[in-house]
Amino acid sequence: MSLGWDAAWDAVRRQADPDGAWTPVRIAAEHRGAYHAIGDGGVAWVELTGKLYNEAADKRALPTVGDWVLVERWTEALAGNGAGIVRALLPRRTFLVRKAAGEAVTPQPLAANVDVGLVLTSANSDLSPARLDRYVGLLRDGGVEPVLVLSKVDLVPEPGAALAQLRAVSGGRVVAISSTRGEGLDELRALSGAGRTTVLLGSSGVGKSTLLNALIGTRQETRELRADERGRHTTTGRELFVAQDGGVWIDTPGMRELAQWVEEDEEEQAFDDIMELAQRCKFRDCHHAQEPDCAVRGQVDERRLASFRKLAAERAAGAARQSEAQRIATARRARKRRIPGKDD
Repeated sequence: MSLGWDAAWDAVRRQADPDGAWTPVRIAAEHRGAYHAIGDGGVAWVELTGKLYNEAADKRALPTVGDWVLVERWTEALAGNGAGIVRALLPRRTFLVRKAAGEAVTPQPLAANVDVGLVLTSANSDLSPARLDRYVGLLRDGGVEPVLVLSKVDLVPEPGAALAQLRAVSGGRVVAISSTRGEGLDELRALSGAGRTTVLLGSSGVGKSTLLNALIGTRQETRELRADERGRHTTTGRELFVAQDGGVWIDTPGMRELAQWVEEDEEEQAFDDIMELAQRCKFRDCHHAQEPDCAVRGQVDERRLASFRKLAAERAAGAARQSEAQRIATARRARKRRIPGKDD
């Protein structure tokens, strides 16, 4: 079947479905309660049972793009005779989730079972190191390898300064590309391939769909640049594509707001260099501001340190709000389960 399916996935499937009655398929797109899934035979509609939907505590318990699910009636769905029925969601290897835009305590899944995350930023505009820090943190929190991609390098005379900024953020791989000229595309293709899943992230207009067209020929809709050279937003939802070499690619719409969904005991992984230095600080709760014997201050670029402080404060506040909201939601569910009048 490919699509990233392997012996380990098959072992998990057998635990969930010992009789082999259900078909494993991968979620390719979400459509308000129903999904397009891809598997043996092609693409078809699948739907959740009411039980699976109603028992979900939040959206993280529901399928998202990249998930593997076990489906009943897959053959009928392929033939156009109704939708397949999702009977089980297989455990995820990696999972990208952010705080829903405009919401204080609502998680929004972005993609599951991803190996590599390409974060695009345009050489001619839109280069915000602080935003890139957030993307890198999102990927590392989800267990995904981040790669920063400087797109549209053909539109600037010298991309060296921008590449230096990206290297300061990433601490890892940085790739410069021009989708129109084909520059850097082979390096990106080498990150994917059969059995690998890559997700494209970035603000609107940085060239994600154009890049995907150049890489695998998806024929994603693109539009000309506006007068201010910022690309128009074209992708409206997350969608999974399969390349001829068997690699899997997930395109995402540009995100105007990006805040990580965090738990109280999670550490900020986008700044692992700062976290390593911080182990040598005199005080365990050092904020790396005015404290004496700080091992971080002076060793890290001040812009990066300021970004670390800001995101650390946001994570702490966000985790506290999420914890309180989850406590309230749990109490409400418990009240609904009570038998009326029994405990009154």
